Amino acid sequence: MFDIGWTEILVIAVVAIIVVGPKDLPRMLRSLGRYAGQLKRTAGEFRSQFDEAIRESELDELRTSLKDATDMNPINQIKDSVTDSLKPLEDTANDIKGGIEKPVETKKDAAKDSASDDKPDKKADTEAKSDAEAKADTEAAATKSGGAAS
Repeated sequence: MFDIGWTEILVIAVVAIIVVGPKDLPRMLRSLGRYAGQLKRTAGEFRSQFDEAIRESELDELRTSLKDATDMNPINQIKDSVTDSLKPLEDTANDIKGGIEKPVETKKDAAKDSASDDKPDKKADTEAKSDAEAKADTEAAATKSGGAAS
């Protein structure tokens, strides 16, 4: 950082001894050491807070990218695309199913209507059959009696 060699340090030490004096020099170096330590601690705290802020920022980015990665799950994407592409087919199938069910219901309704209409016709048929049977019985009886008389 600073390009201070041994010769520069020697010059600074000689000047300090001359200016401060040999008697107060240890006290001054102790104070300088304390200030240097305080400065290092402050710089370390600042650096750790700065690193923590960067880590939090990176963690937020990591969380965001992880969430995006889970959202971009290929299986979910395939499932969504298949579901979306099959939607028109599903609608068409429902239309066809509805078209098939309506005629079946109409046939059932028609069968019910014809069944209710057939009941009086069945009575008429039954009456017609019973009239025809009665005539046949009468003719058979006449034939027997006529055949016996002749």
